[in-house]
Amino acid sequence: MNTQNAYVNTPNNVATRFSNSENVSRTVSMSSLELVQFINSNREQGDPVLTHKNLMAKVPRVLGADQSAKFSADYMDSRSRSQKCFVFPKREACLIAMSYSYELQALVFDRMTALEDRERARSSPSNPKIVGELAILECFDRLLKPAASSKMMMLAQIAANNGLDAKFLPGYAVDAAPDAAGGSSMPTKSATALLKDSGIRCAPAAFNRALADHGFLKQLQRKNSKHEMVDFWSVTEKGLKYGKNLTSPQCPRETQPHWYVDRFLELAKLVGKA
Repeated sequence: MNTQNAYVNTPNNVATRFSNSENVSRTVSMSSLELVQFINSNREQGDPVLTHKNLMAKVPRVLGADQSAKFSADYMDSRSRSQKCFVFPKREACLIAMSYSYELQALVFDRMTALEDRERARSSPSNPKIVGELAILECFDRLLKPAASSKMMMLAQIAANNGLDAKFLPGYAVDAAPDAAGGSSMPTKSATALLKDSGIRCAPAAFNRALADHGFLKQLQRKNSKHEMVDFWSVTEKGLKYGKNLTSPQCPRETQPHWYVDRFLELAKLVGKA
């Protein structure tokens, strides 16, 4: 049997809408047109040329009428006419090939396995810069618990840094307490603004210390450009019921606590400042 290579990948003009009107996305598939081409390119000299019409007639006999109908599809021929074909996943393509010869089945299996390996490699991040930035984001998320909106901004920035289109990201992230209901963001403000709005006579620095004493805040450190240690506040796991961590406009490597407006008085009472 001749073993010259044939291209195996569903062509663009084959619609992957099957007879049950379900859109099917397959990373590796082979159309009946491609299978005919593959069989003919690997036939022994003197073997008859297989036609697409003959293969189409054979498919229901091999797969069964009900099963083969699941893989029915349409394609546009060279005269822009809609014609019927099949689009097979790996298993079914190998079954059809086996009906002609075991050697052909092995060739189809090997070819589609190679395509699967290529698709897996393509879907895995290979750019070390992207991998590194995503690892930093994961670490930042685990240690500092940033709000969903802040994580969205970070992902968009990673995409921009690497020339990627971030349009697939949601345009809106819900920032709310873990026990909140309703599915919408809860308004927040800084402690300075909320102390003033609530008429609580307490300096923001003293309020933050009280929050830290009760486990709602923790003080962390980072190095600045001069390699000096700089302190900043971060809302703890316990404090996420009452506030969220935004990334600081001055430095995205540190957090800036904001507190939910509707829960601030309750929080102030808990730390003895209301």
